[in-house]
Amino acid sequence: MGKLIRYFTPVFLALLFLDIYVKINLPIIPYRYYSKVLVLVTLIIFTGYCVYKKNKLSNKYVFFGLIIFFIGDILIIDHLSKTKFIISILLFVVGKLIYIFKFTHKEDFSNKRLLPFLVVCFLSVAFLYNLIFTNLKEYFMPVTLYFFISLVMTLFAYLRKDVASNKSYYTVLSGVLLFVISEATMVVKTFYGDVLFQDFIVMFGYGFGQYLIILGLMIDKSNNSDLVSKI
Repeated sequence: MGKLIRYFTPVFLALLFLDIYVKINLPIIPYRYYSKVLVLVTLIIFTGYCVYKKNKLSNKYVFFGLIIFFIGDILIIDHLSKTKFIISILLFVVGKLIYIFKFTHKEDFSNKRLLPFLVVCFLSVAFLYNLIFTNLKEYFMPVTLYFFISLVMTLFAYLRKDVASNKSYYTVLSGVLLFVISEATMVVKTFYGDVLFQDFIVMFGYGFGQYLIILGLMIDKSNNSDLVSKI
């Protein structure tokens, strides 16, 4: 399994950079439907193999969540369509709820660790909404719901500290943070104005963030401690 990850990572990154190149340099339609599908299907196959071939059935929800993200990703390629944009946001919310379910645990957490997290989240959201609020209009509710779920997902990833191996914890948390940075950049780009390197940040943050989340969950000591020692 360790060999699979070592071989798969550069392949996935190559496909992700190809998709980024297509996004930046070629017409979105139809080329992104090919490049993005290639990236996502490859990740889905990798996840499916890890979940079912290695009997990690406790991670089956991650696989289903990734399928939902895949559908949302395909719809949001044509983000100028209001209907597709709203549906894709709702699908991303469902996908995140599945990830949150996987991140949850019954262990107690330290309030001392929770307070600085909440302060950082409040300041970040306040700054973001100061930029985009006036332009949200009819998108206020779906975007607010989207970011609320993102913060909850980040919170539960942050609180895995004492219930997962260090490798799993930091891999998942890094993936979630990349995910959120990608989303924040996308929202600022859409409702405020251009951001430096915005297309690269959005695509790399989302794609590699998803991969790190999947990888971190697959190497969780509660699922397979042998795998951790082999990576």
